[in-house]
Amino acid sequence: MKILAQAGFSYVFKFVLFIVLALATNITLLFVYMENITALFSGKETILGTITLLTIFIFPIIWLFMAKKEAFLSAIFKVVNESMDDLVGYVIDNFLTNDNQGKVANFLETLERQPKVAQMILGFFFEKVDFFGEVSKLLKEKDYTDTELKVKMVETIEEKEFFEDWEPSFMTPLVLLIVNVATIVLAEYFL
Repeated sequence: MKILAQAGFSYVFKFVLFIVLALATNITLLFVYMENITALFSGKETILGTITLLTIFIFPIIWLFMAKKEAFLSAIFKVVNESMDDLVGYVIDNFLTNDNQGKVANFLETLERQPKVAQMILGFFFEKVDFFGEVSKLLKEKDYTDTELKVKMVETIEEKEFFEDWEPSFMTPLVLLIVNVATIVLAEYFL
């Protein structure tokens, strides 16, 4: 599915962007505030040196966790925002049995055959949307064709606005950058 490949690219791009920004920030801080760290090892400014050293080594780990989260949200949002029709069609075509639309066809086996990024996206999607429950409700109303069922499911999902709160933001890297730099700058100013 083309959109899942695009989502995978979005995930990798956002993740790499975060990591590069984290490394650039903390390597720069390392060189700019190297005197604080050397003062720590010479026994002069132990508190300031410790704060500087911990900030330079702990913040990249925080950046890593946030990178995974934001990259994942970016991939999810790309799929949901740009190709809900394709995603719903993909799920109906691959996860429902041909002979009886209301039955799930070997859910775990079908999910495990998907690429890793697709598994993450579909897992999150199924966690947020009771997709098969909604399909069952619709099929109780009327015996829809696959095309009609896809249209009704897209309408149902958009109507309930499951994903409105999951839009990725550029505020996360900005806040991380400010807190990362401010920790050392304020420590040096006040100590």
